Parts: sequence; C-alpha cells; structure tokens
Amino acid sequence: MTANWAVDGPARAAVTADPQAGLLAALTGMGSMSYGELAGDRMQLGLMLNDPEEEHDCFSDNTHNSHFYDGVGIRNVYLGTYTRIDGSTLSGPSLSDLVAAAAPGVDAQLRAELDASVASLGAIKRAAEGGMAFDQMIAPGNSEGAALITAAIDALVTQTASIDRAITALGLSPVNFQGSDSLDNPNAVFQ
Repeated sequence: MTANWAVDGPARAAVTADPQAGLLAALTGMGSMSYGELAGDRMQLGLMLNDPEEEHDCFSDNTHNSHFYDGVGIRNVYLGTYTRIDGSTLSGPSLSDLVAAAAPGVDAQLRAELDASVASLGAIKRAAEGGMAFDQMIAPGNSEGAALITAAIDALVTQTASIDRAITALGLSPVNFQGSDSLDNPNAVFQ
C-alpha cells in the first residue's frame, strides 16, 4: 500500500492524472461505503434477516469495531485527517476544504452528519463492549439492539445524501452509489 501511494505510485497516479476523476472517485467511494456497503449489506441485511451469519465479522465478534472504524474512515477521507496509533495526527488538504469553498452550507451539513454517523456507530461499539455483541443486537426481539443499528443506518443514509450534494457542489458528474437490496428493494432479500 505504501508503494502504491508513494509519489510515483500507481494509486496516486490514478487519482491525480485527472483531478476531477480523483475527487469523484473519493466521493463515490465514500457514498458507496456509507450507503450500499455499510448501511445496507453490512447492517440492514443482518437486521432484516435476524441471522447471526449476516454479521460482518461473525467468527470474531469484532463487527462493532469494523463498523465503527469504517465510519471513522469515511469521515477521515472527507476531512483529510488520520489519527495514528501513537495518537499523533496526520492531516492535509481535504475534500471538506474544496466543498467549503464551493458551498459552505453543504460542507457544514456533511461534517455534522459524518460526526453523527460516527456517534451512532460508537453507540453500537459501546453496547458491544458492554456485553451485547452485534449478533445479539440483530437477534429477533432485541428492540434495544435494533434501535442502535437502525439509528446508525439512518445516519449513514442521511450522510450519503449530503455526499451527493457535495458532488453537485463541486460540479462533478452525477454518480450512482453502490446500492443494496436490503435498502433499495427489501422484498428481493426474501426471494
């Protein structure tokens, strides 16, 4: 990964060769991860099916950490910041800077929504660390667990709409984020 993102690395070249395409790739990744992947396939599907096998990390009971840090990662991409293991922060120019210059209201709303989704995912993490594992949260009849998961799903879906507004604010081509039958066509899940 380090070599791919080095100054002459292929990943860096892919997103810098066409700056507009690079911005669009970052925002599309954020939206697809927020909506189809995390809110849909990793959370809503398990909640709908009440199936512990639909837990993302079903063999390690680490799903709460996976979901939480996925949310943190989405926010990190937008803010251009990363907190290292030693607690120091790496930061630089960000998508947020660009969106704020084009549409300050969109940026402020998206930043608040990213914080809200991380907070909702943090509530799931705290519940799991307190003894209610994710597979227990999605179990039939666990209204407390379902409420925690639903709040996080709602926050992720909400932020996805603002990611789409950020794309528009930057004048980038419209995209279709990765979807999920569990959110887009729930009846298909049961077929």
